[in-house]
Amino acid sequence: MDILIKEVIVLHPTSDHHQQEVDIHISNGNIKKIGKNLNISADKIITGSRLYCCIGLCDIGVHTGEPGNEHRETISSVTQAALSGGYTALAVFPDTKPVMQTKASIGFIKNHPERHGVDLYPIGALSKDVKGVDIAEYMDMKQAGIIAVSDGMNGIDDTSLMSRALQYASTLALPVIHHPCDHHLSAGGEMHEGVVSTSMGMRGIPSIAELNMVQRDTLLQSYNGGTIIEHAISASESVEAIRTAKKQNQNITATVAYMNLLHTDEDLVDFDSNLKVQPVLRSESDRLALVNGLKDGTIDAIVSNHTPLDEEAKNLEFPYATPGAIGLETCLAAVVDGLSNDLNLSEIITKMTVGPRQLLGLEIPEIKEGAKANIAVFDTNAPWSMAMSEIVSKSKNSPYIDMQFKTKVVFVLPG
Repeated sequence: MDILIKEVIVLHPTSDHHQQEVDIHISNGNIKKIGKNLNISADKIITGSRLYCCIGLCDIGVHTGEPGNEHRETISSVTQAALSGGYTALAVFPDTKPVMQTKASIGFIKNHPERHGVDLYPIGALSKDVKGVDIAEYMDMKQAGIIAVSDGMNGIDDTSLMSRALQYASTLALPVIHHPCDHHLSAGGEMHEGVVSTSMGMRGIPSIAELNMVQRDTLLQSYNGGTIIEHAISASESVEAIRTAKKQNQNITATVAYMNLLHTDEDLVDFDSNLKVQPVLRSESDRLALVNGLKDGTIDAIVSNHTPLDEEAKNLEFPYATPGAIGLETCLAAVVDGLSNDLNLSEIITKMTVGPRQLLGLEIPEIKEGAKANIAVFDTNAPWSMAMSEIVSKSKNSPYIDMQFKTKVVFVLPG
């Protein structure tokens, strides 16, 4: 099949055509020609008002639902949702049922027949059954194909366990992905601790619950070596702690969930349970610190924090609703529309394509003649809204239903 993408601006730092407007001819899944005003007969021609082309987006920390929670999400539905949002690669958290800690469970994800061409990269359990007690068998999982270890969004309170995990993982060149949250300080909290939580009468989660773990992790990394990805940070103090660690050449990297870049605790005054997420939405000063962390390289990647939940978990009074929102279908549009005054488009796309792959040591696709096409094309002037009936994910827990976006993914080709 021949595909011709007309008048599209390439956004890929290593491409010779970076930030240039070109035509791209794809034939049988390979980039055949890149140039101006290509006059080629094609089976499909893609045009738009303001088109951009990047390599397929890559996400870290996706919850697949399947196996175990197929009523929330399946491999088929999550990969279709990924494609609709421009993603061609997903690093999958291990908190499935059964937990991703055996050769069989890892192979089930990695080689699933209904992944629609999307690359699925299993993240193995850091602790047995992701319970935070005993260390899992990293060697066996590495041989089965994991690319990192993590307990998902479960913070590791046990300092000894985290220390041993770093030691073990470093011998296998596996990064440790850790969502920093001290459960002793966050227990019972529903939102960011501050003026807004007080006015709403809600129990808050203080920033120190996150900072405490970030600072502990930097000390453990300095002592043990290895690589830590501080996943989905939310507090300004965490940004500064990671910035300091990086200046000291420590192997500490960081991701941020896109909703924490766009929303604050003030958005919770209407008690919308779809805005109840983990990590919690914090203050405007925290949000700005996260944006600045992206600008100066302290934060390496933007993630969707895709957490599918059924209606029984979300359609409840705010204190009783489970934290989490789906994000694969709206992350790119929301970030490009919402951060256009803070970051240039090339910076945003790099944090969603190259950045995540670099953190995980994955091969980075290229946009050049002769390369296998692994691309996403989006239009920044294509107004649309996501109706409930149009959500591809099996779960519908999104705060963006019927919200107007300007940026829309118009074509995706997984490599």
